[in-house]
Amino acid sequence: MHDYYGIDRTFVLDDADRSIYAMLDGQRADPAAYFTQASVVEPAVAELRQRRRQAAAAEDAPTAIRQYVLLENRPAVVSVAAIVSDTGTIAQPLAKEPAHVAVKFLDGGFLTKLNRDFLIDDARFSWTNGFGRHEAAFPLTSDGGAVGYLVWSVQQPGTKILDQMTPILRLAAAGILLLAGGLLLWIHQTTRRLAASQEQIEYMAHHDMLTGLANRFSFQTQLDERMREFKHTKRGFAVLYLDLDEFKAVNDTLGHQAGDEVIRQVGLRLLALVQEDDMVARLGGDEFAVLRNHVRDRIEIEGLSRGIIETIRTPFKVEHQEVFIGVSIGVAIASTELPMQLDLVRRADVALYRVKNSGRNGYLIFGEWGLDLDRNETYSEASQGLL
Repeated sequence: MHDYYGIDRTFVLDDADRSIYAMLDGQRADPAAYFTQASVVEPAVAELRQRRRQAAAAEDAPTAIRQYVLLENRPAVVSVAAIVSDTGTIAQPLAKEPAHVAVKFLDGGFLTKLNRDFLIDDARFSWTNGFGRHEAAFPLTSDGGAVGYLVWSVQQPGTKILDQMTPILRLAAAGILLLAGGLLLWIHQTTRRLAASQEQIEYMAHHDMLTGLANRFSFQTQLDERMREFKHTKRGFAVLYLDLDEFKAVNDTLGHQAGDEVIRQVGLRLLALVQEDDMVARLGGDEFAVLRNHVRDRIEIEGLSRGIIETIRTPFKVEHQEVFIGVSIGVAIASTELPMQLDLVRRADVALYRVKNSGRNGYLIFGEWGLDLDRNETYSEASQGLL
């Protein structure tokens, strides 16, 4: 929660709202730490439980609630979620489930990350709604009113162009035609630069800068689209999660520049293996994903997985020497036989985790064990069980 999602504080409450787990700034803490902020968090917990009690049926009950609060005189968002069974097979009294509490502060590092990741200028927090002429604000509101405002600078190229045109329009009539021609040329060039910048920003938002592959955002967008299509067409597709083996040793021995070159070459090799309408994405670090469309059967996915393992086993040429790495693959195939409320990414991630813990350099299909290429053994469902 802290490393991946940037959550500052996490608490787990039992069915009597007693703290049984606490995390503060990435470090596990005494559960009693919850009581220093309980007075701020408890209203959100109580509201979630009340809404769940008021629901007509369990499936209609909300599972989470979010509120903006002031905690330790800092703006924060508090999220409270009921911890419920994914499959619904575990009996839980409505509104008496354990609760997961997450706290994210909206100042300091959050604003720095907001500026960097979303290309926002001068994001800041304000207690009041007063802001400048070229600024915009977003109110952080809860039932008790506005806690504060997120304020940022708004780019207004039209105003800048008008300010630069004003001196030109005051020139003598004798030179106005010449200046107008120059102005039109300048506007045309400026428009082209703005269009090019917009295209670059759009590309950066959807692609990994090191490999040119789709990034995590594009991959999730494409996966959501395939899930929607699957509900209507039942046309099979699969998600393959890849994690490179022994890649850390490349960075440690040859340096990050060599590691980056290996990552680029891995991306090219994966692109050469997939079909035209498949997607290859780099999720970050040494993690990749493949979205295979129009899957006919399990044998096809096994063939693709073996092909990926073999091509990654082939040595990489980096700085006049050979580099050897491997890859572990977790696979999930869209199927009407598995509970669809468990998303494919989670299934593939679970399968990848099992491969990593059972020797690496192999693949595993969620729901059944695949062929372990290192040990050349096949595990049956009867002996290993479903994931």
